[in-house]
Amino acid sequence: MIRWADVTENDWFFSEVMEAANYLLEDGEPMVTGIPYAVFEQDAPYLYEEKEGIEGQKIFTLSKKIAPTEGNPLFVYLDGAQTVHKSISTNAAGTTDVELYVAPRAGATVSFIFQGKAKVDRFGRPESPTDYSGFGYPAHPLDSGSSYVFDPFNRNYQEYCYAFGRPLQRINVDEAEWNVSVHQAIAEKYIGYHTDVYVVSPAPNATIYLPYNLSGVTCRFNYVVFQNGYYQLKGGNFKATSQKVWRTDRFFPEGYINRAEAFSLIDRMRKTIYGRFSDIDAPGAEIDQYIVAEEGQRRFRLNGTYPAGQGQLVVRRNGVFLQHNVDYKETDNHTVTFYQPQEKGVSIHFGYEKKQSTRFVDVGAPSAMYIPTTDETIQVEGEGAWWADAVLALEGETFENGEYLINGYDIGRFKDGAVIVDSMYTPLDGGTNLDKIPHFMAKTLLTRAQAVAFLNRFRKWVIERFK
Repeated sequence: MIRWADVTENDWFFSEVMEAANYLLEDGEPMVTGIPYAVFEQDAPYLYEEKEGIEGQKIFTLSKKIAPTEGNPLFVYLDGAQTVHKSISTNAAGTTDVELYVAPRAGATVSFIFQGKAKVDRFGRPESPTDYSGFGYPAHPLDSGSSYVFDPFNRNYQEYCYAFGRPLQRINVDEAEWNVSVHQAIAEKYIGYHTDVYVVSPAPNATIYLPYNLSGVTCRFNYVVFQNGYYQLKGGNFKATSQKVWRTDRFFPEGYINRAEAFSLIDRMRKTIYGRFSDIDAPGAEIDQYIVAEEGQRRFRLNGTYPAGQGQLVVRRNGVFLQHNVDYKETDNHTVTFYQPQEKGVSIHFGYEKKQSTRFVDVGAPSAMYIPTTDETIQVEGEGAWWADAVLALEGETFENGEYLINGYDIGRFKDGAVIVDSMYTPLDGGTNLDKIPHFMAKTLLTRAQAVAFLNRFRKWVIERFK
């Protein structure tokens, strides 16, 4: 179950946010997720430290200075059981000393957790780091990594990894992929922002990679090696560390949402609805569709859109490429009409990969915004942006009357090619209709009214599309 450091039972939105966070969509991911962050207020850093108890020791020195409050307390655990500390003080070195009421037993693990306070911008969103070097997934080379083996079908020797007393799920990665890819990139691909999975690279340099949230946490890993002609169990407690990590344990309820985030969520919901209430996949940013013709069929409706009339659609009949305006015509952005009737059973393949929007000039191409009050120019990512595929897939969805599900902004005010916007990244009015150019405006922030208006529009589209 997902929990947030900044969402509590006393918040009016608690039930709705928690329900959405623990509801999985068709892609297996939660409906809503936290925003990754890594920058903290100066006097409120994130801290997780483990100390080993010494006979009679009550005072423990932390590596950072912290200032706990009622809303942001320090948590202390003895061998996994929460306890209460007696006092907190700043020592001569400028860090923090924590005094316990009772000295823990010798060898006990004393854990200190302080959530800190994330640094946010004027929109209530986490600030980005000034330096991205050093970020990586916590990694730890196995002590017997040269002879490490993994066999999921071996009943006698099983692999287990535990953190905070809970098992982590292993994600199997093909050995060939480890041999040709950067290992941190593989960890990013398969672990992502999950908090309960791990991956292990193969021998001879077997290394375990953990989620960001387990950096510096004592975990237990039991694994199998093949040495001296037979299988053996190895392992024990270990700590995997990384210089810098991303945290995803905050929802940032006071933060604004931008159009890129909102429409990406809508696209994921759209895919879930298609998967549960139809027998076809949701139209996406590309077309890769086979259709078996009926006797005499000439018109074919595609599950997706393409720029009709430009000859970019690739059509093959039984593997043979066909010619645009010779064998078929592109009737509209989701229909193809053949000049001659097709024989029954003929397999026709339609292919198209959309990398740039046919409606918005700033989807699939770089753009910029200019704020005149601060004389600030903000660059917006173009081709390959994380949100681009969602917009490219959504932009072709229409109501029965032909009206598009999503709309952008017709913009007529620019400065050196950058869209002139206000402090909320909303385009300023101006220009004649003939001068206006359609933009999606991925970073424009949504008000509550705008968000509710589009959710209701999406609701009506769902009812009409799947009635």
